[in-house]
Amino acid sequence: MKGSKFLLPALFKTLILPPSLFTLLLLLLPPSTPWKIIGYILSFPIVYIVRSNLSVYLSTRRAKALGARDIPRVKGRWPLNLDILVDWAKSGSEEEVGRMMVLLKRRWGGSYNTRVLGEDQIISSDPLVLKHVLLDDFDNFVKGEKFKDRAVDFLGDGIFNSDGERWKFHRSLMRPFFHPIHISPQLFAPSIQRFLSSLPTEGEAFDIQKDLGQLALEMAILWMTGEHLSDSTSSDHTRGETGYTFKDDVSIEWEEAKRHLGDAMTTAQRVVGKRVKIGTVWPLFELTHDPLIEPMKTIRTFFKPIIERAFKRKGLTRETDEREEIHFIDRLVDATDGMKLIEDQLINTLLASRDTLASCLTFCVYVLCLHPEVGSKLREEIRSVAGDENREVTKDVIRELRYCRAYINEVLRLYPPVPLNIRRTVRPSLLPTSQGGPPMYMPGNTSIILAFILMQRDPAVWGEDVDEFNPERWMNDGLGKREREGYMSWNYGPRMCMGQPFALTVTHTFLILLSRHLDKLQSEHKDMRFAFDVQPQGTAIPSAWTTKEGCDGRARGGKDRMWVVADVVLAIKGGLWVRFDHDHERTK
Repeated sequence: MKGSKFLLPALFKTLILPPSLFTLLLLLLPPSTPWKIIGYILSFPIVYIVRSNLSVYLSTRRAKALGARDIPRVKGRWPLNLDILVDWAKSGSEEEVGRMMVLLKRRWGGSYNTRVLGEDQIISSDPLVLKHVLLDDFDNFVKGEKFKDRAVDFLGDGIFNSDGERWKFHRSLMRPFFHPIHISPQLFAPSIQRFLSSLPTEGEAFDIQKDLGQLALEMAILWMTGEHLSDSTSSDHTRGETGYTFKDDVSIEWEEAKRHLGDAMTTAQRVVGKRVKIGTVWPLFELTHDPLIEPMKTIRTFFKPIIERAFKRKGLTRETDEREEIHFIDRLVDATDGMKLIEDQLINTLLASRDTLASCLTFCVYVLCLHPEVGSKLREEIRSVAGDENREVTKDVIRELRYCRAYINEVLRLYPPVPLNIRRTVRPSLLPTSQGGPPMYMPGNTSIILAFILMQRDPAVWGEDVDEFNPERWMNDGLGKREREGYMSWNYGPRMCMGQPFALTVTHTFLILLSRHLDKLQSEHKDMRFAFDVQPQGTAIPSAWTTKEGCDGRARGGKDRMWVVADVVLAIKGGLWVRFDHDHERTK
């Protein structure tokens, strides 16, 4: 049974141990039926309370022995802090992501222990704690066996589902492929141009978040494999400038998998995310069916012939010219013969590149609509440095766009694609604090949620203008030490995102080409605007959140105009609906 490694011990402690102890206790109690019934019922909460209080006592005792102190334990409104569990469940459906943590931080500080259902669960947005977890005590904070157990059917033995020596092996295998020398803006520009040309320009509203998700998928697959998802199949066996297309083994089944690849990846991520939220008992919710069977069949059907073709190319002498690219998959098959290992790495890489890139591009567009004065300055720099559509987008052009890079950094600060992360201790650890004083004792085998989004919106780190979208803070002398340590949108330490060159190259290229597209539309007296009137019912940001009274801990201090959620990555609830509409001010 899947998940039984952790489920069975949990069921034993919860359902078997209490009545077993009570059975032994019966030897000391009168043999009457009422005593048996009452004792059996009470055995569950009694054992639970004893275990919970014993763990608190032992943790406090160990902390004192090490000259440390306990991490503040939250005292919720309801018994066993069940209100925190309810508030967490409301994030995204009734509340904005992170607001619960904002309120808890005000009362309990930058790091605290929620102790939901009597179990330690640490949450922190303290830069020193996050640095300690991700760098200083890196080997002690792992994904953990429980996470791997829940994600193995999706991520397999890939880099995002491994720790220790296995993770180091994956990292060393993949790192060379992510070097900037292998990532060129010329590879992505045609896809972006086609995307922009396909957008409606006559006032029709459309969900650009959804469209950007498909664009990100296409560009990730293009860079990884050379496959063009937007191309229709042909009957010829051809080889193009940016990749290889072998038609002899392409089937109807593969075409179907290609069409549904994005949906399959999203479904698989949500299944794993649900398992993580449910916890140890997740197998009980999948007794009648395995929700990963269908999406994984689609994903594997898509990648199988592509991997087989890559193996066919391996070892062949390629008479390539300078315009042609050797793709990520080619470098993988040159490094290993393991087909399953290659499949796992492709799935892991696609997971990282598609969703995080789509989130970054979505919020870049969102900010352009939300802060047109910032957008004007961005487009002015792009016109000055990158020129018009006749000039090719190159790495040299991208390097000169200082304000554009600052713009992207500020987008990632306020809207990090991965707003939260989680690690688990192998052994106890002493956590430092920004407030000074004794360190905090964190027991072994305990989870900690790293709240990047709270840290990057913390006025104690970024100053009183923390909620302002201000790219200038990244320019001139740049950030101070405090701000640099409080910015982790690319993760931090040994697990820092290897895909940063890919994401930055694509995002810069996209913003350059989008700017040119907007300039062209502006010559026709059209601007890109929010389409609030078509936002799906129940997904519009509550009007109270934009008021002085209702914006407390929400909507970036009332400055946001869309509901920000975090299902898998940071996104806009209901989609980012926009339209290219006539600018009546310019046509007067």
